[in-house]
Amino acid sequence: MSFLDLIFQIWRRFSPSIQWRLLWLFNPTFMVSVSGFVYDENGRFLLLRHRHWVPDGWGLPGGIVEKAETLEQAFSREVFEETGLEISHIELIEIVSGFHMRMEVYFRSKLKGEKSKHSFKLQDQEILEARFFDFQTLPQNLLSMHRDLIEKEQNARSCSTLSRGLSKKGT
Repeated sequence: MSFLDLIFQIWRRFSPSIQWRLLWLFNPTFMVSVSGFVYDENGRFLLLRHRHWVPDGWGLPGGIVEKAETLEQAFSREVFEETGLEISHIELIEIVSGFHMRMEVYFRSKLKGEKSKHSFKLQDQEILEARFFDFQTLPQNLLSMHRDLIEKEQNARSCSTLSRGLSKKGT
């Protein structure tokens, strides 16, 4: 019997809850953050000027996933906490890993409800300003990682619009 076989025999004698606790203890723990696009009815997306980011920096809404929360619930909660806005049609865009002890999950979504009911209730401790922007009128001081994501999203939307236009011509 090899040493590894002996270890696995011992391992199998532990209850699943003990196995999970040992795995958690001896493996890295990751912080997971969510962020993304919140589109209004005119196709503009929400950017926030955040108190804790680089001075006068703008970025997408988001934050840290809490225990027992789905990624979509976390994004929806963060948008609501930071702005008072409710969202729907939450769609995964990208998962980015490779950071030291964290991974980031990006979404796109739409404002929920009627246009007349959309008003900001900013979380004053964190958010200095919230505004909707289109891709052509972005603020100067965008966080670099969000600028990259915004460029990807703009390209994806351009390709999507182009493919819809081409499919209409073909019919």
